[in-house]
Order: sequence, then C-alpha cells, then structure tokens
Amino acid sequence: MKTRQHTLLLIGCLLTPVPAHTGELTVGPRLEMTHPGKGHEVQLSGPAVAVDREGGVIVAWIAHEGHANHLYVGRPGTEANTPVHVNPEGLTVDALHQPPGIAIGPGGEIYLSWSSGKAKPEGVLFASDLRLSRSIDGGRSFDHHLRVNEDRPIAHSFEGLAAAADGTVVLSWIDSRDGWDQASTHVARIGERGTRVDGVSTLDRDTCVCCRSHIATGPNNTVAVAWRKVFSGDIRDMVVSLSHDGGQSFTPSTLVHADRWQLNACPHRGGSVAFDSRGRSYLTWYTEGKQGKPVVLFARASDGQRFSAPQRLDASTGSIPDHVRMAVDGAGRAVIVWEDATAVRRRVLLRSSSDGGRTFSPVQSLSSALKAYAPDVAVSPTGGFVVAWHEEQFPAVKTIVHRVHFKEGR
Repeated sequence: MKTRQHTLLLIGCLLTPVPAHTGELTVGPRLEMTHPGKGHEVQLSGPAVAVDREGGVIVAWIAHEGHANHLYVGRPGTEANTPVHVNPEGLTVDALHQPPGIAIGPGGEIYLSWSSGKAKPEGVLFASDLRLSRSIDGGRSFDHHLRVNEDRPIAHSFEGLAAAADGTVVLSWIDSRDGWDQASTHVARIGERGTRVDGVSTLDRDTCVCCRSHIATGPNNTVAVAWRKVFSGDIRDMVVSLSHDGGQSFTPSTLVHADRWQLNACPHRGGSVAFDSRGRSYLTWYTEGKQGKPVVLFARASDGQRFSAPQRLDASTGSIPDHVRMAVDGAGRAVIVWEDATAVRRRVLLRSSSDGGRTFSPVQSLSSALKAYAPDVAVSPTGGFVVAWHEEQFPAVKTIVHRVHFKEGR
C-alpha cells in the first residue's frame, strides 16, 4: 500500500459569509479539506460525497501525483485527518475526467467505483478496467478491488454506482465492445457485499460515448439508469430504463424529453437520477436543445419512467451552467447543485424543492471563491443533505463541505 507523504488539513468552522438560509434550507458549518501543492500543481477529479448510517461525511477524489493517478477518501470534520489511499499497489487510476462513484451499503459498507489503467494494444486509444473497492471498517481500509467487466482491451468508464436496501450493488458504465464508434450502456449486479458479479445487462447500443451514466435504487427492488442516447441525425437526448427486480432485467429505454440537441461530438455531460420512498423518480440534466443554448433541466415521473414536461433550473444569461447533481430524500425533498461559469468566475449554485419537485426555491450561491467547481450532493440518513465541491483559494485548492437542512415546518 502506497504511503502518502502529506496530510490534508481538516477544519470545521464557518469561514465565509454563506447565508444562514439558502432558499428553504439552513446551511450548516463549513468544513474544509486543503490539498497539498500550490495552484495549478494540484490536479484532482471532482469530489464524490456520501453520508454513512451515523451521519458521518465521506469524500472521495482522485489526485494526480508524480506520473500516476491515485484514489483517496477522507472524513472532513473528524480527528482522522489523514486521507486513506484506496487503489492497491500495482493499480493506478486511469484518468481524472470524472469523480469516483461512492455508495453506502445497508451494513455500513463503503463502496467506491473507479477505472484502473490497462495496457493498450497497438491502435487502441483507451483501455481500462472498471473496479469496485470495498471497506467494511468505516473507510480505514479497502479491499477486493473487484474487476467488474470482462477482460477486454477497451475502456470501461463513465459509471454510476448505487447500493440497494437488500445489499445488492448496481453499477452502470459505458464501453465500446462493439467498435469504437458504437458505445453501449451496461449494468452489473454485484453480490456478496461487493465481491461477486452476479450478472451483466446491456441496455443500449447507441450511447453517447462519454456522457456519464447514472444509476439509482428505489423501493420495491426498483433501479433506474439514465444516460444520453444517440438518435438518428446525431440527436443526443436523455433516456431512462427501469428495473423492477433489483437490476436483473430492465425495460426498454424511455425518452425523458425531446430536447433535440444535435451534436456530432461527445459533450461529456450526463444527468442525475433519484427516487423517493413512494417510487417517484426525478431527473436533472444538461442540454443545449434546438437553440444551442446551455440549460439545466429537471423532470419527475410518478410511475418512475413517464416524465413530466421539464422545468429549467438555472437562470443563466451571461454564464454557462454545468456539472449538475441531485439528491432526493424519501419524502421527495430535493437538493440540486451545479457549477455556473463565466470566462472569469465559477460558482456553485443550488435550488431546492420541499414538495416533490413541483416548486423550487430561488437560485442561491453556496460558494464565495473566484473559482468553485465540480459540486456533488448526497442525502444524509440522519436527516438533511451534504454538499461538496472544490475551490481555489490561492495558493491552495480546497474541498468544501456543507450540511444543509430543510427548515422546520416544511
């Protein structure tokens, strides 16, 4: 196991003038994780955040060190301020293009998904294996590092990760097993506490090759997978497929909305899907539609798959919304965060809904630094939500974490 030569500084205090109330939410103390290095020397993936059964926050990220990428987890706001190195000796992380996946199992297991580097045959541009690492001691150590895909000299990445109430882990990803110009979406069911692949389903053979699938589990063995599908004429719009048997089989994909985004390229932008305890599903995503205008949209489906007309969440005029993420609790309360960028500034913005997505709070800014980016959000089992993002505070790069709670009486 590689020993890291530095330590992250974890601080739990209010340091910036984040408003006490963000729309319908109360914002808790700010936690900081300072990454070693200065300015552009620090190269990180976006953070991935989760909350364990006791309400403890866990953040995962990938860092470029020397000539390789490595996966870490940390617990901001605790005395355990030394990050844990996850990938084992001999395996390095393939790229920084997306955060690791993170999920908490019903027994407190911490699962991380990531792509390990793989030898590339001549003429092959990308090759990697999709891994699932597991901790059963609260994140102090990780084991198994299961290879989820079959042994093929191609890339397996852009994954989504979730854990069901019965302990089954479900993992979606994109690969090009049918040829570099024909990407497809796949889902694996993983049992025995993350140590055995029980089956793989192929959901689509016309997937946008790098648009990041996303997966969520819901009540009564439901699973939803969202991805960007390529339709005739290079139309790239979001679709969802459902499983009612814990990921063993899936319905044909359903178009969420006919955005009609035409693009002969891969935009590297997907969506975020979630369930509430009644089985209603929610989706938020980025599109540029027919007009080529960047927007963030939201839609919900009472039956899990037939979605309402979308609502626009951002209010951008001179900026670009990006990297949208969503979390929904059992009561249907939703928190949606995204990055808002101009040529000079990048902010983390938030909107919330306390009524199942029928109405939303005004757009609020969470960040105060000149460059804040790559937000993520998770539901806390003990109540409320947790939001995380990176920001540059020269000469340092920090990961920022806030707990947020809906006001009482909502």
